[in-house]
Amino acid sequence: MDLIDLEARAAASLPAASYDYIAGGADDELTLADNVAAWSRYRIRPHVLRDVSTVDLSTTLLGTHVSSPVHIAPVAYHRLVHDEGEIATARGAAAAGAVLAVSTMATTPLEDCGGSSSTFTSIAI
Repeated sequence: MDLIDLEARAAASLPAASYDYIAGGADDELTLADNVAAWSRYRIRPHVLRDVSTVDLSTTLLGTHVSSPVHIAPVAYHRLVHDEGEIATARGAAAAGAVLAVSTMATTPLEDCGGSSSTFTSIAI
């Protein structure tokens, strides 16, 4: 599955208003078009026959150790596409060792996104 297939599946499974909000951009959607063009320029160059038994993706972010270089930017209104909203996103981010920045327009209170699990790390900015 590629990003085009994933977007088509989202369009088919979400209510039209939810899909339009998620897939759309502001004003003339010039930045949206630039983002799509930028992703299309990425190429994966596989390196075959390499030892990947000890790959370490961990890094630091603002002096805090994180297990993955993947960061999820703040995006509003997660409950438009999933009943658990930002809680499900936080759970997925924690499982992947990714950092999640919760939007000020979240549909879930910030306090509920971290729960009491030690898998969540706060980074104060």
